Parts: sequence; structure tokens; C-alpha cells
Amino acid sequence: MKKFIAAFTLVFIIASLASAKPSDDREFIVKFGFQPSTKLNYDNKTRDMNLGLSVGLEFFQYFGNVFALGAGTAVDLSRKIKNLEKNESLSVMPIYFGAKIRAPLHGLDDTYPFISGRIGYGVPITKAFDNTEGGLYWSVGFGVNINVFLLEAVYSRTNISFSSNNDNKDADCSTIAIYAGFKFE
Repeated sequence: MKKFIAAFTLVFIIASLASAKPSDDREFIVKFGFQPSTKLNYDNKTRDMNLGLSVGLEFFQYFGNVFALGAGTAVDLSRKIKNLEKNESLSVMPIYFGAKIRAPLHGLDDTYPFISGRIGYGVPITKAFDNTEGGLYWSVGFGVNINVFLLEAVYSRTNISFSSNNDNKDADCSTIAIYAGFKFE
């Protein structure tokens, strides 16, 4: 929980600094996601998870008219892992750096497509397993910006380590998410 609060505090500080001097080449994004597909892979088995929801914050600084670097975090709300002996759930909170490339015609209007990539650390939040540790998080996505609105489809993967019955296991959680958000420049 302390990592969660620290991540959101960091993003809010970055957002405050970004909004102090309005500029067309910075954007702060608040986004809400729906996760129709999430799979947890370990022990050579794939376990599906219930439909999920996600909330995220991002900040990007553009360099030129096309390329941006930034940082962000998201919280995948807890959802049930199917086909387990126990009724357990999992939530992941990635903290990441990201890059975006938008169509070079951005100067002509406020509607443009973009592609994005993120890499960071995924923090698992679960009581399903003992001694759970996070690992590498990465994602790729594509979307469209329409004025202050954002639509994005993202594929992400998070590595997780945990203990189950005194046996250490490595797993990965892969998710497809569709985000809708608001952009503040």
C-alpha cells in the first residue's frame, strides 16, 4: 500500500509541475480501462481471470512534434483467478517509463493517431500466494487522440514470482486493455 501511495503522489507532483506552465508539448493523462482478457501463466498452465478494470495516470513531454517520453502508473483492480482450488484474486500495479510517437500532422488539428510503449516494474497485490514479488512490466499500444479525449488499446505483460506450498514459482500475467481517458495540456 505504501508503494501505491508513493506512486500516486509522484504522479500528482509531476502533474502539478506540468500544469504550472501550460505548454502544447506536455500532456497529463487520466485514463480508465476495461480488461476483457487477462491470463496468468505458471506451472505450464494458463489460468484465465475475470473481466477487470484499471485506472491510470501518465505524464508525457514531447520533443519536437512527434516523439514523447514520460512516466506513469496504473492500478489493475483486483479480479478473481479462475480454475484455482481456492477463491483467490490478483491485482497488479505497474510503475513505468513510456514513449509515444504521434502522427506528424499533429500541428494541423487536435485529432491524431499514436503508438506507445512502456517499460517498468509491476507490483502484484494479492493474497492468493505467499511471498509474492513483482518483476519486469512492459506494454505496447496504439490509440487515437480526439481533442482532450484519448482512446487506446494496450497489450501488457508483468513477470511475477511467488511461493506456493513452499515451492518457488515464476509466472507472468498478460493483459489486453482498452482505455478511455482525458488529456490535460
